Amino acid sequence: MTCKRGALIVLEGVDKAGKTTQCNRLVQALQQSGRPAELMRFPERTTTIGQLISSYLQKKSDLEDHTVHLLFSANRWELAPLMKKKLEQGTTLVVDRYSFSGVAFTSAKPGFSVDWCKQPEVGLPKPDLVMFLKLSPAEAALRGQYGQERYETSIFQLAVQEKFDQLMDDPTVNWQVIDASRDVENVSSDITKRSLDIIEAVQRRPLGELWK
Repeated sequence: MTCKRGALIVLEGVDKAGKTTQCNRLVQALQQSGRPAELMRFPERTTTIGQLISSYLQKKSDLEDHTVHLLFSANRWELAPLMKKKLEQGTTLVVDRYSFSGVAFTSAKPGFSVDWCKQPEVGLPKPDLVMFLKLSPAEAALRGQYGQERYETSIFQLAVQEKFDQLMDDPTVNWQVIDASRDVENVSSDITKRSLDIIEAVQRRPLGELWK
């Protein structure tokens, strides 16, 4: 008999859309329902690569744009074996940002194509569900601590939103759009319901590879 695997669930969106809050709430809800679940976030800033990224995002250092993109990708690859292991053991992973953020943010910069940005991500564990928390950059800018990190400007976030829209046209990825302008409870309830449905659906399904 095949072991039931966990689901790989990703939350994406522009900065300050509420991803981290909703990821934490989802993990808690799943655990309370008796399902093993853990939170992961990218960039994972505790690794050596993650510390380089963190310094860059906090504007403490400057890095060339191609280098930055490849560091973000390497940060995901270094955790891919752990992700696969946990999923195979039956733990559902709730991931705060993933490859799609990497592609959207870099391709929003001049001189970068979506196709080039996707290449280092090809073959990473494929999410079973990607929920995009939709919030206008104008609304996001009104939320607390906006602008503290690199990329948190309304003009750049609008460009990122356009790239996310392009990525969501991809039929090979299970995208679902969540209205993040609602109150926290309603958003959380919506996300939890969709997550429970996907956890049941993928238990016997093999884990896929992204953009293969």
